[in-house]
Amino acid sequence: MSRPVGRWPDLSWLQALAQPESALAWTLAEWDHRVRVARRLRLLGRLAESVLGAGLADRLPQPVVHALQAEAHLARARCQALLWCRESAGQALEGLDAPLVLLKGAAYMAQRLPNAAGRMPSDLDILVPAEALPEARRRLMDAGWQEVELDEHDQRYYREWSHELPPMRHPLHAIELDVHHNILPPVARDRVDAAVLLQAARPVADVDAVPWWVLGPEDQVLHCAAHLINDSEHRDRLRDLVDLQVLMAAHGAAEPGFGARLVTRARQLGLHDALVLCAALVAEGLKAPLDPALQPVVRQAMAQRRLATLQRRFATVLAPRDPEAEPGLGVRLAETALLVRHHWRRMPLPLLVRHTWHKVWAPRRAAAAEADTGDA
Repeated sequence: MSRPVGRWPDLSWLQALAQPESALAWTLAEWDHRVRVARRLRLLGRLAESVLGAGLADRLPQPVVHALQAEAHLARARCQALLWCRESAGQALEGLDAPLVLLKGAAYMAQRLPNAAGRMPSDLDILVPAEALPEARRRLMDAGWQEVELDEHDQRYYREWSHELPPMRHPLHAIELDVHHNILPPVARDRVDAAVLLQAARPVADVDAVPWWVLGPEDQVLHCAAHLINDSEHRDRLRDLVDLQVLMAAHGAAEPGFGARLVTRARQLGLHDALVLCAALVAEGLKAPLDPALQPVVRQAMAQRRLATLQRRFATVLAPRDPEAEPGLGVRLAETALLVRHHWRRMPLPLLVRHTWHKVWAPRRAAAAEADTGDA
């Protein structure tokens, strides 16, 4: 799967996620390679559910069937664990005078979107209003949830500079719980008014006994885009781009005028760059058609050198490579540039210097203290 820097490899095999019959033409060697790539990208569960759900098992080589069945069983177990975690958290928060909003994978599963089956969730992300955080935290801890152990600096980071509480774990659940009050940090250059998101949230029918909500369709797309563009790690994150394409297609089919509303909403929330960048990557890398209302907006935006350069860097890092291959110099340089951009946009410079200093020196001080204790 080697490629020139900035060019996408052939990703036509992703069609099997929605058109499983296309996988019948794959050779055993192609299956071997694509299973390994899909597993690394956290897409093998989706591929397994697509192919097995179409009843194609008896038309595939047995080694392939065994690999797909094993991944499907594991994915179903992880999804069931998330449902148990969701029910437990919902019971703890029942009666909270605030909407309980599911985010990301949990929201896709609650809505039974095409990208729900076969996921490998490791955490449950929910959103509550900032003013409800203290009561939500108290209720969850009373129910047995505990925050991960943090030093004083990291506790302050979550209290004042982050968009969520520290991760919470429960002795009876394998899934981590992340309680958000926004989708981006309040000190970041890209800031979103969470109240605007909550006003457009919608209830989900037939989900547990506790009423859960999800973000509005446009906001789900924008959250996915903002999460991908503003994160610190982009290698092997093609699944997020696939999620984005599914969200745009599913909501676009169900919501008349969705594309135009999506563009308007992106400008309202200050997420225009995130939307056009991700839409351009979907069109270029996944070869997926964009909504007609979105096409001229993306074309105009990509004519800007700044956004075009960013698109090339994201394409260089997001494009999957051979699982055993080490990233080349171009990929490493693009990763470094995106990591610097992430930190620069995540918090103001004085806070960034302070936070980075702590992260660099705190582990060294702890190691030195442990060494001194051992010598004694």
